[in-house]
Amino acid sequence: MTAGSSTASHSDSPDDRTAPPRPRSKKARAQQTRRRRTARLSYDDWVDGALNLLSREGVGAIKIPRLCQELGVTKGSFYWHFDDIEQLMAAMADRWSAVQSETVRELGAFAAIPVEERIEKMAAMLVDKRHWMVETTVREWSRSNSKVADAVRNLDQRVFETVYRTMLDLGFDENQAGLRAGAMVYIGLGLIHGRDNLPTPTTEQVHSVIELLARP
Repeated sequence: MTAGSSTASHSDSPDDRTAPPRPRSKKARAQQTRRRRTARLSYDDWVDGALNLLSREGVGAIKIPRLCQELGVTKGSFYWHFDDIEQLMAAMADRWSAVQSETVRELGAFAAIPVEERIEKMAAMLVDKRHWMVETTVREWSRSNSKVADAVRNLDQRVFETVYRTMLDLGFDENQAGLRAGAMVYIGLGLIHGRDNLPTPTTEQVHSVIELLARP
C-alpha cells in the first residue's frame, strides 16, 4: 500500500471524524467535563436533588446557585428544564405530595397488621432522626406552599386515624382512644419541633411512653 493511500485511509477514520478534539488547557477540559455532566442531568435529577437539599438545609437553600453547586452543574442545566425557581418548587411540591399520598395509602393497610406490630412501627417512626429532619423542613415549607400544606394536613389526619383505630383495637372506648391517639401524635410533633432545643429521647424511652399510652 502506498503512503498516499495510507494517509487517505487515516483521514477517513470514523473516530477521527466524530471524536471532538481534546481541550489543551485545564480550564477548557473542566468546562467540557461540566458540559457533559450537565447533559446527563434530567428533570427528575433536579427535583430529587432539590428535595434532598431541602431535607438537609431547609427551604431557604433552594436557590439556583446553591443547587448548581450541590449538583455540580452550571445554570444552563437548570434553565434547560425550568423557567425559574418557582417552577422547580412547584415540581418539588408535586413530587412530595405524590410520595405522601403513597404513605397515606400504606397507612390504610395498617389495619391488617397485628396491633402489637403496629405499635412497633409507630415507635420506629418516632425515633427515626431522618424522619424528624424531613418533617421539620417540610412543615416549614408548608407555611408558604398550599399544595404542601394540604399534603401535610392530610397526612396528619391519616396518622391520627391510624393511631386512633389502633387504640380502639386495644380495647379503649372512643373517648379514651381519641385522647391517647392525640397524645401520641402530639408527642411525635413535639419530637419534630423540639429536637434542637430539648434532650433527644432514646429508643427505649419512646417505647416506654408508647407502652404507657397503650396500657389499659
